Amino acid sequence: MATMQTIRPVERAAIRLGAWRSVAVWLFAALLLLAITDAVAKAEPLGKRFEAFEWNLNLPARPVSRRISRHFGFQGPEPTVLADIEGPGCIRRFWITGNNIGRDVVLRIYFDGQPIPYVEAPLTDFFGAMHNLMANPYPHDHARSERPEDAYVLNTPFLAIKPKSGMTAYFAMPFASNARFEVTGSERSTSLYYTIDWHDYPGQPLNEPLRFAARWRRESPVRDYADEFILLDADGPGQLIGFVHSVDMLQSRQIMRWSHAGADNIYIDGDGDHPAHLRGIGGEDTFGTSFSGGDYLPQTSLFSDMPFYVQKDPDGNMQKLVGYRFFVHEAIHFEKSLHVRFGARAHDLAAMAYWYTASPVRPYFELPPRDKRLPGSEVRRGEYDLPLPESGQWWITGPFPGSRFGHELPTQADFDPAQPLAGQRWRRFAALRGFVDFNHVYRPPPSNSNSPALDAVAVARTTLVAPADTTATLTLAWDDQLVLRVNNGEPIDLGTQVYVRGRTVQVPLRRGENSVALWLSNEMGLTRGTWVVSFRAVTAEGQILLPQTPGESDGIFCR
Repeated sequence: MATMQTIRPVERAAIRLGAWRSVAVWLFAALLLLAITDAVAKAEPLGKRFEAFEWNLNLPARPVSRRISRHFGFQGPEPTVLADIEGPGCIRRFWITGNNIGRDVVLRIYFDGQPIPYVEAPLTDFFGAMHNLMANPYPHDHARSERPEDAYVLNTPFLAIKPKSGMTAYFAMPFASNARFEVTGSERSTSLYYTIDWHDYPGQPLNEPLRFAARWRRESPVRDYADEFILLDADGPGQLIGFVHSVDMLQSRQIMRWSHAGADNIYIDGDGDHPAHLRGIGGEDTFGTSFSGGDYLPQTSLFSDMPFYVQKDPDGNMQKLVGYRFFVHEAIHFEKSLHVRFGARAHDLAAMAYWYTASPVRPYFELPPRDKRLPGSEVRRGEYDLPLPESGQWWITGPFPGSRFGHELPTQADFDPAQPLAGQRWRRFAALRGFVDFNHVYRPPPSNSNSPALDAVAVARTTLVAPADTTATLTLAWDDQLVLRVNNGEPIDLGTQVYVRGRTVQVPLRRGENSVALWLSNEMGLTRGTWVVSFRAVTAEGQILLPQTPGESDGIFCR
């Protein structure tokens, strides 16, 4: 073997150069590693950067994982505490299974000492298991046979249902001081296994103001082809997460298809600065499926689908189904208010709504007793519904075909609501969080046509009572053509829009009563017959004036 003394000078130089190159490479790698380490240290910690579907929540960066895991039995209407967790923290996972865990059991979740629960729902419905199907689990027959009439599988990033009644919720639920989970039962004994995983944030403040909220509502039968099934009403600011919707057809599809009274209708900030309205086409389309829903193949996907769809009769004329929709990529934020309805025929409907709110929850539905929660029972509109926030009232009349009515708006001082206009009587209508939806008032005759709408014109009239002479800023949102007239002034053509968006107009108001009239056309365009207008009036002094309808009337047509 050659020694260093026998290696020629040129070779020794090459060896030294190679050694220096190796040192340089190692030095460069070390410096690069230091740079990466420093960048990672300055960036968001891994625990924060790799949490998926966080809904833009501002959570502390360094969580400590905690868990409660328990099996026990309970019964009766007295609350049983599943967990009372000290904050700050964030619930990450809630899993259950057991026996008799259907609509007999009610789940309530409280955050930060608030007296009204943020979550209130039948236990299995909260996890997306509708129709009380999970009350009786799969039999222990080892056959592994599917029984679609009794259960279904759900697989999303937020809710999961597995065979033999294993159910999981993955919603992030932040809390500052405490989170308390409670259940109430019935006279039947419930056996419950459950796990709650959460993140603890010792020594770190929770600056996130949003809290998770969820509510259940049922109506059976829904008012046929009328003002739609109420799914959610919430105060802002907040963000809509999504909903699970169930239909049990009480009539043949030859008489009334479940999907053909319309789809989701979402009213956003009608009393805010930037109102918006989203209208669907047909029921199954809300869940990202397709037409010909009468023979839909049940399946489950990430953000929307119909995991349960069975025929109740051999001819396939009556179905029982479940659909869900989570608004992830098409995030829906609201500042002042959110109202959600679903077009419906006279069937048995129930739904779970999920959202984040910075305000304490204001219930819009009182949870019925056990017998009224179960399928087959009757729950009429208004029986357990709670009053919605007041946003004004309007006199409405129409519909008038095409644009034949023009700008001859009935705004004279001697306006009489008992006097018909061009043969059409006036009716009083309660605004929906600032919106007047003419589709709730002027339905075409009941039919099986998709997303019913009229090509017509309607007129809405109201009164604003000003404390003094002032200039008011009116914020309106609409699509198609809108004309405004205040008192006996000249009509203001606000123009035509192809989708609902807001605009502000300044108008003079005198002390006392002021008449306001709106003329809105509804040609079928890019928004499938959306026929809504939102309205807000604010004086120069900052006072909000609610629309009023003084005088005798035959009651309010719609809530």
